[in-house]
Amino acid sequence: MAKVTTITEMDLTGGAACLDFVNTALNFDVPVERLHTYNDLLVLTRRLSLLDDDTLAALERLAEDNTGQAERVLGKARQVRQSMLTVFSALVKGNSEDVTASALRAFNGDVNEALGKRGFSWQADKLVVGWERPKSELMLAVWIYSLSAYELLTTKDQKLIKQCGACAWYFLDETKNHRRKWCDMQTCGTNEKARRYYQRKKQASP
Repeated sequence: MAKVTTITEMDLTGGAACLDFVNTALNFDVPVERLHTYNDLLVLTRRLSLLDDDTLAALERLAEDNTGQAERVLGKARQVRQSMLTVFSALVKGNSEDVTASALRAFNGDVNEALGKRGFSWQADKLVVGWERPKSELMLAVWIYSLSAYELLTTKDQKLIKQCGACAWYFLDETKNHRRKWCDMQTCGTNEKARRYYQRKKQASP
């Protein structure tokens, strides 16, 4: 089995924040866990440049002062991730029956909650949309991924969501011919080709 990477080491090759978020629970088709603490959520968010440094620092301090709440938010993050995984898996397989009514209801609830935390405010002489009270809501580190899933499913061709043929991670295929098979050609693509070459050579040996 391949070495399990940590949240600071894992490749962020999903092409959408929500896909990288889902991939924190996968490793070569074997369930793993990379979100061990609330801070792991912030590390992922920082690596994806989803929030500014001031907001991330404020959330880190808030989590340190409210450890119980931070732990509950971490549990919620894992639930949201599982709902996304169920939906994305069904899309890749082309089988909507894999998503139960309760799973879809949970996914919709997560998305609606995130959307409900967005609003307009004045900046200079124009209205801009953003998060309400971003520095005082620990759930912000979860809502950003639900919002990413909403944006992915409403602005991109859903058929471009794919699963790596080597490591089973999810990615968005935006290549010209849409025939990408691996999350990263330099890692999974090269390794998979080497594995197939070895198998062919082994089968051809007397």
